[in-house]
Amino acid sequence: MIDFPLNQAAASALLTYRPWGTRTLKVKVSAEQTTPALRIRPRGVRPAEVEAGIFRAFADDSEAFVVSWGGGHENGPCLKAEDFLKAFEKCVPLEPGETSVIFFNVTHIGPDVPETAVLTIEAYDEASGAVFAALPVELRKPQGYGDGVVRWQETAVNQWQPLGDKIPIYDPRWWPLENVSYTAAENLPLLVRREENTLSVVWDGQVVATITDDTQPTILDMDAVSFELFQYDEWHVALRAWFFWLDANIGGGFFIGRHEVPDAERFDMLIRTRDGKVTLACTDLHWREVWGEKFATEPLQATLGLSRETKIKLAQEEMTKAWQELWADKEPVAVANEVYNPNLDYIPRLAMRHGKTTLKKKGTEAHLPMIHNVTQSEPARFTSSDVRLG
Repeated sequence: MIDFPLNQAAASALLTYRPWGTRTLKVKVSAEQTTPALRIRPRGVRPAEVEAGIFRAFADDSEAFVVSWGGGHENGPCLKAEDFLKAFEKCVPLEPGETSVIFFNVTHIGPDVPETAVLTIEAYDEASGAVFAALPVELRKPQGYGDGVVRWQETAVNQWQPLGDKIPIYDPRWWPLENVSYTAAENLPLLVRREENTLSVVWDGQVVATITDDTQPTILDMDAVSFELFQYDEWHVALRAWFFWLDANIGGGFFIGRHEVPDAERFDMLIRTRDGKVTLACTDLHWREVWGEKFATEPLQATLGLSRETKIKLAQEEMTKAWQELWADKEPVAVANEVYNPNLDYIPRLAMRHGKTTLKKKGTEAHLPMIHNVTQSEPARFTSSDVRLG
């Protein structure tokens, strides 16, 4: 987490970027004195793109990096926000001693792989445009990067494969590691194939997971989808699928049919390398990372958006208490007052169990946000606290 003190000169910060991937820039903003109501965003926003309805930014001195954020905050998120007319929010001052955690997605798109670049984050007054404070962040290429690092390539029409012999170590989205490191990669029989509005994850010729986009129009047509592959442990690789909504023209109209822009969603799937089975998977809901465990042999099913069929299925089937609380946008009781990251202990231990043995355990099926046919044997252990807490 990078510190951004508003009332003193900010020292430059460092983020090791992941070539051809997306890393989280996690910024902790603090105030010693009361500040105005401010928003925060990268300096490299292009006015012409904003005018055209595209909301993203670039590094100050390189077009090899695209920076994005979420929540539909076109002009950048508020440093501190409060509800306004129930359906909206407004920026309010940050009081002395208060802190705010803000997340940006830093995506390296190339075509070059710079040794370094500069990304400046600005806290600014939306009405006047005046910059209140700025934080320069150095983006640095990882030391272990070189020829042979896995990259996803389109090997046939609507088909992508990871090619290379070095793979990055798993990097959690909300708790990014300090450094990027690599290990040797096996020749994995993995590919992703698109058919209409569905992505199929294929291992050795067998479909092991599907991601269906029920939004209209589908984001799959927008060249806004990317994949990453990580080494999770000695038994699993982790496939991450990213989806970015950065163009406000998608869907058109006002509210009706219009997508929330900017926004980003992802799925992580742990794939057991001995047989290609997806054993654990996660996504995010209401600023929480939610994991589910997979026991059945049929492919994992994930969805973006809610089709009519999905809504009916969710209404008819029994759900865990944790899911009900999350869906209602309430604090899960077990993690409301503490910082809890399931990646630190619980999920790695479950992955080890799946990797070492073939389990037959059954449990109540818990339909997590946009991930189906998975189980939460201990719901509170599968769901993180609000990631903005730290």
